[in-house]
Amino acid sequence: MKILLVEDDPGVGRFISQGLTEDGNEVVWLKRGDEAPDRLRSDDFSAAIVDLGLPDMDGLELCRMLRADGVDTPICILTARASLEDKLEGFASGADDYLPKPFAFEELVVRLNAIARRRENAKGQILRVGTLEIDRNARRAKIAGREIELSKREFDVLVTLAEGGGEPVGRDHIRRAVWGEERDVTGNVVDVYIGYVRKRLADHPGAPRLRSARGQGFTLDFSA
Repeated sequence: MKILLVEDDPGVGRFISQGLTEDGNEVVWLKRGDEAPDRLRSDDFSAAIVDLGLPDMDGLELCRMLRADGVDTPICILTARASLEDKLEGFASGADDYLPKPFAFEELVVRLNAIARRRENAKGQILRVGTLEIDRNARRAKIAGREIELSKREFDVLVTLAEGGGEPVGRDHIRRAVWGEERDVTGNVVDVYIGYVRKRLADHPGAPRLRSARGQGFTLDFSA
């Protein structure tokens, strides 16, 4: 894993950085919170470790700043603040985990692996094509952050088209993917739902055009 460590204490920083590096990870160690946003925006980290008592800002402020900026890197807070109120405030600020000091290094590793794994599992449920973002698990679709109202079948049709990545998707493929082995579903039914989805997309500025590709099926065109 590639891990960002934001810790101003030299002893704690060396301990964590050396241990994680020896464990096979790549560690970037920062001693100031204001350097973290640019690093997290410009590089792909599996997780971040954030101390709360930073010299230039509170770690909670940093967490809130990162989440407001759309940074979704999993964050594990390390701090001597161990009360329930402190932990609840940490999670409310956007942290994914909270580990009070002193801590066992082995526990830190386990927690980092857990939050990184949760993020990867969640990524597998998100499909992004152009301005279109689809959350398969929540069954929601958005265009540039604005949610599209879709019925169950419309959602499944849109997912099948988006999985084509802008390439034509055949009518038979859509029918099998959305309706399975239902025998009474014809090509005309597929066309009806294609029309529904086309209308839903037309209501959203910046949405892809749903085009017919003669002899090939349908495609989402993001070039318009």
